[in-house]
Amino acid sequence: MDDINWSKIIYLDEERKLIYFDQKTYKLPEAILNLYADRVRHLDLSYNKLSSFEALEFFGGLEELVLDNNNLTDEIIFPGQLEQMKLLSLNNNKFENLDLLLTKLSLCFPNLEYLSLLGNPACPCHLLNLEYSEYDYLKYRLYIIRHLPKLRILDAQRVKKMERDFVRSQQDHEYETDEFDGRRATSTLKHFYVNVSKRLGVRRKNPPVYHPLPESIREAGDHRGAYGKCRYRYVGAQSEGNRFILNTDL
Repeated sequence: MDDINWSKIIYLDEERKLIYFDQKTYKLPEAILNLYADRVRHLDLSYNKLSSFEALEFFGGLEELVLDNNNLTDEIIFPGQLEQMKLLSLNNNKFENLDLLLTKLSLCFPNLEYLSLLGNPACPCHLLNLEYSEYDYLKYRLYIIRHLPKLRILDAQRVKKMERDFVRSQQDHEYETDEFDGRRATSTLKHFYVNVSKRLGVRRKNPPVYHPLPESIREAGDHRGAYGKCRYRYVGAQSEGNRFILNTDL
């Protein structure tokens, strides 16, 4: 118990929420399990060094689990089946195999409604890594929605009806045919992506160009600056900087 920084432990009794963050721990101490395991519904273990989480089996009433910024990999095992789990956040870990992870999540947390995987190698988010495109991210979203059909929020974005409808239509098509035509599916997905882009105004943003000065609010032709030798000599008690302020700036 001496290794626990109790000042960083927050327990909200009304919400049954335990926040055990930034302890740099590799596993939950037994003292924490004894004190809180049977009365926690919301558990936040962000900013630790967890590489596994066998202690999950002790939190029988858990509904929300946040494991952001740990050392979790594809080797993780989620013991048992927690059907009441609604929210799981795994941002900024080391998951690489999306298929393996989704298999585990669908078995252990079949009723997940909120999932976030941002910052993992398995998540091709174009906003975090310019090597990926919005098309890559859309395929990733549709793939997850297919495996976890009850999701409502994925990576902090609501699962759209058109995404859910597309996944359902592709599944229906596979049921109706004996063979899955990968080329046809890719063509259909590209067509869907074009439609999504048009409806939602989606486009790949260029990297921002750094500029040391803010954009001017003055219209073209209204610039009154001059380059040359200044012959003006100011005499007075007020701030000399004020003479550079125009009426249009007020």
